[in-house]
Amino acid sequence: MPTDMYQLSSQKFSNREILLETVRGMAYSLGFVTVIQKSKKKKNRWVIIGCDHGGSYRTNRSRIPNSGKKKSGTRLMNCPFQICGRMNQGTSWRVEIKYLSHNHNLSSDISGHPYTRRFSREEVNEIKEMIAADIAPRQILTKLRKGNSNLKAISRTLYNVKAKIIKDGLGGRSMIQALMDELGKGGFTYDVECDNEGHVTHLLFSHPSSIELARIYSYTFVMDCTYKINKYKMPLLDIVGVTSFNTSFFCGFAFLFKEEESDYVWALQKFGKILGYDKQPSVIVTDRELALMNAIKVVFPNTCNLLCVWHIEKNILAKCKPFFDDGDEWDVFMSDWTNLIDSSTEDQFNEAWSEIEVKYGKYRDILIYIHNTWFPWKKYFFRAWSSEYMHFGHVSSRAEGSHATLKKYLEVSSGDLRTVKEKICHAVDHQYNEIKTQLSSEKIRIPHDLRIPFLSKLIGHVSHFALRKLLNQFELAYSDSLSPTCIGQFSKTMGLPCAHVMRRMTNEDLKLDTIHYQWRMDNISLSKNGENQDVHGDRIDVLVQELQLKYQQLPLTQKEGIRKQISQFVSPSSPLVLEPMIRQSKTLGTNSRKKKKQSSSTKKDPSGFEMVEKVRRCNMCGNMNHDRRRCPKNTTQNSSMSFMPPILNGLPSPSTSFVVDLNLLPPNSDYNNPS
Repeated sequence: MPTDMYQLSSQKFSNREILLETVRGMAYSLGFVTVIQKSKKKKNRWVIIGCDHGGSYRTNRSRIPNSGKKKSGTRLMNCPFQICGRMNQGTSWRVEIKYLSHNHNLSSDISGHPYTRRFSREEVNEIKEMIAADIAPRQILTKLRKGNSNLKAISRTLYNVKAKIIKDGLGGRSMIQALMDELGKGGFTYDVECDNEGHVTHLLFSHPSSIELARIYSYTFVMDCTYKINKYKMPLLDIVGVTSFNTSFFCGFAFLFKEEESDYVWALQKFGKILGYDKQPSVIVTDRELALMNAIKVVFPNTCNLLCVWHIEKNILAKCKPFFDDGDEWDVFMSDWTNLIDSSTEDQFNEAWSEIEVKYGKYRDILIYIHNTWFPWKKYFFRAWSSEYMHFGHVSSRAEGSHATLKKYLEVSSGDLRTVKEKICHAVDHQYNEIKTQLSSEKIRIPHDLRIPFLSKLIGHVSHFALRKLLNQFELAYSDSLSPTCIGQFSKTMGLPCAHVMRRMTNEDLKLDTIHYQWRMDNISLSKNGENQDVHGDRIDVLVQELQLKYQQLPLTQKEGIRKQISQFVSPSSPLVLEPMIRQSKTLGTNSRKKKKQSSSTKKDPSGFEMVEKVRRCNMCGNMNHDRRRCPKNTTQNSSMSFMPPILNGLPSPSTSFVVDLNLLPPNSDYNNPS
């Protein structure tokens, strides 16, 4: 052993920390690591320093060799190295040499010792900030290594620190209790429902910023469930709103136990209270989720429910494309289907459908599928009927884009509800700041293409998206392509004057009162990230509104008095609830002992249209764009498919039997009586 350690006994150290750092640095240079074995800071302060190989592994029970041993190891081998640091009667510290020998070889690389991989306090504080900013662990390590070239920490070191930070943040509370406290103290409007054992089955919450935007833009919403969000496998109902700039924002989130009508009714009732009784939505866009559609009729009976055209087209793709061997013929069919959807009147719709029946009569299965599956809902998405409602053009897939945005923040599907809530808050804060900045920018910025006298009174008061829609109508008004008759679809659906109205306006500028409030910016003033909001104000307002609705003779002047009385009974503490039950996935296959490893990916399972869009190769002839069932060499299949019964008036032949799922038909459907 070099004599450097002996020289420590002749030195004096001003405090305990300098002594420890000096000994540790000298040990690093020699190829071992020192740790504190015992310490006493009060009377007769002293510290015993030993090698990290000192001591021996202890177990609570005796183990039979090769029977039930842990698949791990230990670095403890009773190394006798030991020195002692003592504080003199004054303020200085001295070192006493006990034993400097080791019973093991010294390390040429000390990065294998766990102590050397520790982070400093400054680095831990920096890690906390980066974790709060939702920075990935690998990027955190890269940032720390650039600041400290001697950093020996690895990914596992960072994961351990991250787990400790999360545990300290809970403060001894359970995950679900910490979530309830954060929702209650953070200004969220939320509601929770539990089963008989106290486990959470339903949870709806809305960020203060989302509530502010939802009450401003309360006309149109898009609703859809997404999956692979949390480790409990609870579906998440994502409620999306639309701003005057034609951008989306998150309004609220509801974790549901199942996707049944009762679950959706619960979520919509809670969301309706968030909006307020005076701000019920005009239009809600969904996919063909029958339980959700029925719940909308129950909770919002005066709201129009439209179907998402994007989802419908993808269903058509999944069910119909396999029948077409020629890609060009499929493109022509989709073009005809688009023309059918865009039919302006019911007569045009009937004419377009008759042409499709004649043109694609040989594809009997396709016509039956469209007729039985989508025609019962034709008033929900065909333009001839949907144009009667003011949906502001929001009939495409906004929900899918919102799901993708949300999952970029989540990254994994194995998080608990508190972790998911924190990631959601990051996404909501980002959206809110983007919308707030765009609102301020469009109030002071004038695009050059909109500098025309006709729109001069709208600049700074109406969003640029709406102004460009008006500009297109203005150009159409004085073009030769303008239809002589006005059916009023543009004004009914968009809330803006159409080209025919503009053409009748002579030497007049467009006035602000002709623009729907969905596109207006003049009366909107967003707060700073929901600051200065009453934490329990929304819950109290809901209770007051319920009382006023129940007792209609209640004077409005008594609202403040009632509010004070109710606030005394609204407890700021969150309810005592238990964590949701983790649903076990069913094991596939005959061997039940083989359990499928749970994936943490948020990527959704492939949909039917995605499977169809993949390039297909026949396993009989090896050619592309068809399968074994439709292979020309499959003579057995072709002979059975050679006879195609005719179609009469768009309906199957009476002599042909087919199965119709009655659960897919709406109530009071007239398709039980084809005549």
